[in-house]
Amino acid sequence: MSLWHWLIVIGAAAGGAAALYGLHRLCLWLEERGWLYYWHKKPGSSPASCLVAVQQALEPQTKHVLHLREQKRQRSDGEAPGENDPPKAEHS
Repeated sequence: MSLWHWLIVIGAAAGGAAALYGLHRLCLWLEERGWLYYWHKKPGSSPASCLVAVQQALEPQTKHVLHLREQKRQRSDGEAPGENDPPKAEHS
């Protein structure tokens, strides 16, 4: 291979690395604005939650169960631990 071929290969490799870095920075920028889950932020739900809409379409009764779970989760997030626990009986 001649010198020009090597320069083209090295230039293409450098250009590819620069393009990947630019794409990485773009993804970080999108993640900062909340438009993408990429590096630092992780989605809040399980990966199977994307199938919830399909399950609701096939089995409408599951919507009620999911609604109750969400209410329970919101209620438990807003309470302090042990807030609604029954009082313990003291033995003397």
